[in-house]
This record gives sequence, C-alpha cells and structure tokens, in this order.
Amino acid sequence: MKNNKFIKIILLLLAIHSPLLKGEGLGARLHAQYKVVHLEKPFNTPGSETGALVVGDTVLAYSSMQKPEGRNRHFDMGSGVMQVYQARIAKSGKMSRPRLDRWGINSKRDHTGNLALDPLTQDLYFTRGDVESLRCEIYYAKKKARRGWEKPVRLKGPVNLEGTTSTHPAVGRLADSTVILYFVSNRPGGLGGTDIWYTLVKNGKSGECVNLGPQVNSIADEYTPFYDQRNGVLYFSSDRMGGKGGHDIYCAVGSRNTWQKAEPVCGCLNSEQNDLYFTITQYDSTTSMPVAGYLASNRSDSYFLTDSTCCNDLYRWGLDSLIPQQVVHIDTVETIDTIVHRVQRFMFPLFLYFHNDEPDPQSRETATPTAYPDCQRRYAALRSEYIARQQSTDDSAMMALFFDTCVVGNYERVEQLFEYVESLLDAGHSITITIAGYASPVYKSDYNRNLSQRRIGSFINMIRAWHNGVFLDALSDGKLLVDQRPHGAVEPTTESRSKDPVYGLPAALARRIEILSCEIR
Repeated sequence: MKNNKFIKIILLLLAIHSPLLKGEGLGARLHAQYKVVHLEKPFNTPGSETGALVVGDTVLAYSSMQKPEGRNRHFDMGSGVMQVYQARIAKSGKMSRPRLDRWGINSKRDHTGNLALDPLTQDLYFTRGDVESLRCEIYYAKKKARRGWEKPVRLKGPVNLEGTTSTHPAVGRLADSTVILYFVSNRPGGLGGTDIWYTLVKNGKSGECVNLGPQVNSIADEYTPFYDQRNGVLYFSSDRMGGKGGHDIYCAVGSRNTWQKAEPVCGCLNSEQNDLYFTITQYDSTTSMPVAGYLASNRSDSYFLTDSTCCNDLYRWGLDSLIPQQVVHIDTVETIDTIVHRVQRFMFPLFLYFHNDEPDPQSRETATPTAYPDCQRRYAALRSEYIARQQSTDDSAMMALFFDTCVVGNYERVEQLFEYVESLLDAGHSITITIAGYASPVYKSDYNRNLSQRRIGSFINMIRAWHNGVFLDALSDGKLLVDQRPHGAVEPTTESRSKDPVYGLPAALARRIEILSCEIR
C-alpha cells in the first residue's frame, strides 16, 4: 500500500503515553487546568450541533440539525435533517460564518454527521442515518489527490449489520498500514445498550467486528469514541453509574481490544448534563499533551427552544493556565500496585534508532565504548541528507516526520523514563529494563547479531553515564537489571522508495532497539 511506510511512524507515536487530561503531564512537571467555552451564534443554534472536527488547521467542520423555517418552537429529531457545516479558520484563529458542506458529504433525505478523519490519508468516515427509523450506517469518502473528496460510498463488510445501528466512527492506524475503525453499535454480543467495537478496514471493506470489552464498555450506553493516535488513548462518553450526570467523558489507554480500565477525564471537562463528541485539535509540541479541542453538551448555557434535553451545542475546551509545581517524589509507603500504575504511563515498546552500521561501523565486536546519546546526535545531524535522498516530496515529508518524532522525540521520552526510574530507585524499589536489538538485513546474520548487541550496549552505556553515574550503584548491587535480547536483522515489510535503500524508511525503521518493559520488583 502506498502509505505503508508512513504508517510505521504511527506505531512509534504510540511508544509512550502519559495520563492525559487528568492533571498528570508526563514526568508530573505541570498540572493542567482546562476551561470550557460555549461557541456563540451562528455556530450554535436552538437546534443541535455536534461532532466538531478541524481539517488541516484551516476548516472547522461539524454537524447541525436546525429548526426548519416555519416550524413551531418544538424541536425533535423528526423535525429536520442533520447536515455538515463548515467554517474557514484564519491564521488569527477567527472563523468565517459557517456554510453548508461543500465537500459533497450531505444527503437531502438522510441525517449526515459524526465526521472522522483518517490521520494519514485524510479519507473521511461519517454516519448516514435514516430520518424515520434513525438507523445509522457508516460511509466513507476517499481524499482526492489534489483537493476535495470523492463521492461517498457505504462501507462494505459486516460493520453495517442489517437490523442494527453502526455510527460514531473514529479512525486509527496499525503498524501494518491497516485502518482500524472504532465505532458504536447495538449489534448482538455487546455488554448492554450501545457498545464501542472495532473493525479493520482494507480496500473499502470492513473485517470482523470485535467488542472492546469490559475495560471500556459497560451495561450502560457508550457513544462518540475519539482515538488519540499520538498518545494511544481512546476517549468516549458513557452514562454508566458513578458519573457526574448524564453522559460523561471517559478515557482508556490501549488499542484494539487490549485496554487499561477506563476512567473519567478531569472533572473540569465533565458536567452534570450530557458531555459528548470529545475531540483533540491541538497538542503541546514538547510533551504531546492535548491542550485544546471540542466537545458537545446540553449544559445550561446552551441554546434551545423549549427543552434542553433535545439539543447539544458545541464547546471549545483548552488550557486555562499551567501551574508550575514541585517534582512529585514517590512515597516509600506507596503500594506496588500504585507504582505499577504510574509506570504504565510509559507505554511500551519504546523505540530508539540508529544510522546504518552504528555504533562502531565495520566492527565485529559485541561490545562498544559508544553511548547511545552520541549515536543519536550523529543520526539527528543527518536529517537533511536523509530527506534529500527520497524520491518524492511525500517520501521526504515522511522522513522528516520520522526524524522529528522518532529519532529526536523518542530519545527525549527515554530521558523522561530515566528520570522516573531514578525516582523509583530512590524510593527503594528494584527495576528490570528489558531491551531488544535489531538491524536491517544489509549484512550477514552473524554480523547483524553482533551489531544488535552493540546497539544494546550503547544503551547500557547511556544508563551508566546518566546524571554522572547515578545508576552505577544500582547496577552493581542488582537493584537495576538490564535484560538483553539481541535479535539481529529484521526484514522490512515494505519496499524502499529511496534512491539508496540504506536511506529508505523501511531500513531506518529496522535499525533500532526496543525498550520492551520496565518491571518493578
């Protein structure tokens, strides 16, 4: 597939996680406070507005079901058709007056809404709903090469099951270039009400539909999933017991049907009314922490005619302020279960990358005097050369993203992990870090295995040198152990499109070490 290389990067974006929107930025350095602001007219009306989505930083798209002209003051789901509206976003942040969709998504007789954007191809997924029965199905429209989208088509396969509803699509990507579509359905096999499911989509056809399970779903209703691909977090709404009232926003870390238990997001985002359609539109460039987005709610300041329960309005949420706090040290009486939960902020595996035949080119030794930071600095300095050696502008853009997010970004995340390991050791705990090493299949197997061992060795040298040797005592007395697993070469799953295969993304992705886990003893 054309985007197969690009998708590999997304796997790496999932290599680390911080508990988002819960007041715990990675490393516990900042405490985030969010405020929720009601969008004024004409973006909100006395009808119902939902599902705000920002496309390319230049367009706000959302769904609105407005009261038809000439109707009385009563408003219900049968009194209009939900359609997609768009507003241009200027560089200043100001938005133009919203207009009916110009992408060809709307239907004159069916409800259209719940837009979701493929993070790589920019393909659009959305819901079409029958006005009378309210049964919904999922459609998609492929992005054209230049501008706009092709004519929408109904998604094939079992996702649109006869006699059931499928709605609220949310799009993610797996490491093998496959679209993973999270969606809401009342199909048989759920836990109760409407549940969140997933299916893999290839060539416009869905595969088997799998329930996300009890870590996410409940006997109540779950709605409006949004998958944060950058941090590996699913956000959704539910009216389960224990919330603040109505539908509350929850989040769960994971992917497919492997999840940590869902928890409510910070109380500043949920209200006593219904809170739905949570999306993220902006991240902090350094920490990847979400800093802005949208949600829909029927809070007391929303517009309505006679009954607020019928109608949602759009709200923008964002950082109110960043309050500097002291670094939080772990209390020695903290339970091991709590400690494990803290370390799960670092979602493994976590990848570190090398230039070809690094460290110590042409060496057949298994040990190295080189520390990984030296390898990383040399590799990062080659960014421009790697980009120039690609065959197309798209490939160059992918390579730039690989360097910025993976070569540089993942190294910074490892530094944050080391800081946390240091605090665990100070608290009296023991740590085992498991690490695997790989090479690209350029040389013979014995050479590649030795190279993989040297790459692991460079990481161990980084541990030894960390903060002027702060880990040396823990390494010598067994408090800090490193489980080494050199694997040798790994075959790229895609063909290189670079002028020189060594500088292609498949080989670049193969030359790595993986921090598989950080076990607390």
